[in-house]
Amino acid sequence: MEDEKQRQMQLQLTLQRRLEKVTPELFSEYLFERGVKTVICPICGSDDISIPNASSMTVGPEGCESSTYAIPVKLDTEGPPYSLVKYEYRLICKNCAYSMHFATWPVLKWVEQKLSDSGKGTNE
Repeated sequence: MEDEKQRQMQLQLTLQRRLEKVTPELFSEYLFERGVKTVICPICGSDDISIPNASSMTVGPEGCESSTYAIPVKLDTEGPPYSLVKYEYRLICKNCAYSMHFATWPVLKWVEQKLSDSGKGTNE
């Protein structure tokens, strides 16, 4: 039973580390590379759009490092508890509060490939 608990904790930690690779800048770049030059709200036409984000700080022997990442929304759906299909990224219009949702998997796959190609790796 304890082994299963450890396995679940490891799956959760692995998923969290992967999701934290998607910064607001990389998410914007992902959209830009797919032809979205400027995100415009489909309801009010505003281009004042935000990406909910959080910061994390890692402290270690070499000092501390902080990073900002896009916060994914966890969906209440069926399926494995730590599956990427249970998450979405949001863009929120600052004018009318309309929320746009994007599947996590294609964005994360693109980010991990980009980081791998740039030599930053995917297993940090």
